[in-house]
Amino acid sequence: MTGHGRWTDGLIFGCLGVLCFSGTAPATKVAAPVFGATTLTFARVVIAAVLGVITLLLSRRLRWPGRRRIPGLLAMGLGLAGGYPLFLALGVEQVPASHGAVVIGLVPAATGVLSAARNGERPPARFWLACLIGFAAVLTFAITQGGGRLRAADLWLVAAVLSCGIGYVEGARVARQIGAIPALCWAMILLAPAAGAALVATVFLVTVPSTPATAWIGLGYAGLISMFLGSIVWYRGLAAGGTARIGQLNLAQPFLAITWSGLLLGEPITWPVAATATVVVACMTVCIRVTSRPPDTDSQPSLVAGAPPGVSIPARPGVQWRPESQAAPPD
Repeated sequence: MTGHGRWTDGLIFGCLGVLCFSGTAPATKVAAPVFGATTLTFARVVIAAVLGVITLLLSRRLRWPGRRRIPGLLAMGLGLAGGYPLFLALGVEQVPASHGAVVIGLVPAATGVLSAARNGERPPARFWLACLIGFAAVLTFAITQGGGRLRAADLWLVAAVLSCGIGYVEGARVARQIGAIPALCWAMILLAPAAGAALVATVFLVTVPSTPATAWIGLGYAGLISMFLGSIVWYRGLAAGGTARIGQLNLAQPFLAITWSGLLLGEPITWPVAATATVVVACMTVCIRVTSRPPDTDSQPSLVAGAPPGVSIPARPGVQWRPESQAAPPD
C-alpha cells in the first residue's frame, strides 16, 4: 500500500475511533442510573474480555503474555476498565454528560504528568503551564456550575481522569513488549474472572422491574464499542497513519461528546460548557506537542506505532517528547 493509502486508512480508522470514544459519556449517562455504576463497570469488562478472547483466537495471538507482564496488564485493566468507567458513571449520575466531557478532557495532561513521573521524563515549562491553565479552567467551571463549591461528582470525574492516565501509562509499557491490541485483550481477560463473579453478585442485588431500551443500548455501547471496538479501530488508525498525526484527532472528542449530549440526551449546551471545553482543548494541544529532554539513560524505548491511543514514546535523547497523552478515555 502506498504512503498516501496508509495515511487515508489511518485517517478513516482514527476518525472512527474518536467517534466511538466520544459516545462514552452519553452512553454512561443513560445506563448508569438504571443498572448502577458497579454493575455497568463489571459488565463492560466481561463484554470486552469475551471480545478479547475472540480477537486473539482469530488473529492467532492467544499466547500467555508472561508472568512478569501481569502487574502491568492488571494496572492497565484496573485503570482503563475498572476505575475510569466506575468513577465516570458515579460522576455523570449527578451531573450532565456534557459536564463530564469537559472534565474528562484533562486526560491528556494527567497522562503526561503521570508519564513524566513514572518514566523520569522532563517536559518543559510550557507543558506545566498548559496543564495549570487547563486545570484552573476546569476547576472554575466546576465551582461555578456547583453554585460556588465543588460537588462530589467533580471529585469522581477527577478520579476517572487519574485512573485513565494510570491505565494509559502502564499500558504503554506493556504494549511496547507485546503490542497494543494483545495488551488490551489480556488486560480485559485477566480482570474477567473477578468482574464476572462481581457481576453475578450485583445482578442479584439490583432490582430493575422495567429496564428501558435506552439503558440496554447504553450498556451495549459502553461495553462493545467504547471499551473494545473503538480501541481496535483506533489502534489500527495509529498504526497506519502514525501516532503523532492521527493522535491529534482525539482533540475533537470533548466537542463531539458535548454535541452528542445535546442531540441525544437533550442537554442544554451553555456557553460555560463550550468556553471551558475550548480552553481545555487548546491547553491539551500544547501538552501533546511540546518537546522535552527524556531521562538521562543510555537507551530509550523505541517508538510504538500501535501503542494505546495517543502513546508515542521517545526513541533516543533529543527527539520530540510526546507523552502517552493523546489517549481517549478507554471507555
